[in-house]
Amino acid sequence: MSQQEELTLENLGSHVQPHEYTWDSFGESIISFPAKGLKIAWGDDQTYWKEVQIPKEDRKWLKYEDGMELLQVCLFEAKGILDLEKTQGLSPNKTYELYYVIKFKDEAFGWQDLPVSFKIAPPGGQNKKIKISDNFGAYEKNKWHKVFGCEFTVGSNLHGKYKFGMYGIEALYWKGGIILHGVLIQPKD
Repeated sequence: MSQQEELTLENLGSHVQPHEYTWDSFGESIISFPAKGLKIAWGDDQTYWKEVQIPKEDRKWLKYEDGMELLQVCLFEAKGILDLEKTQGLSPNKTYELYYVIKFKDEAFGWQDLPVSFKIAPPGGQNKKIKISDNFGAYEKNKWHKVFGCEFTVGSNLHGKYKFGMYGIEALYWKGGIILHGVLIQPKD
């Protein structure tokens, strides 16, 4: 997907439909979504990505028993949908923060100075680039991180779908060595 291409349900992929994967409540006012429910570029090709079990000692605050490990790709994309009508735990007129839960392995490579961008498209709205870049190379290795993706405010009615994504598409060199656990959404403090 090019940077100018708008996030739509059609180009997001059929396996990311809200009836197939639902957002789960996790703690007070926190909802989560598993990595395998995201549309990940080449996510179904074991040359590039593989499903992995999350070790029990890492699951103190992680919701799911598995995640997706990036072996290697040039083009990094992970996209999802938040269907307001089918999601429990969100309140009208409240601002939320969306985080990607990621672990950078010791052998993580290609992330130094890589521009990673985050986008969100509100219901009926235009695609909005939220954050230009996040230097994934600066994150501590072998530790889980909540990587900030965006913030958004839910309107007065809980209708429509937010489309969101994380992209490493501007620098087309090989990168790998991360585990994507999923997405967390929590109220902004």
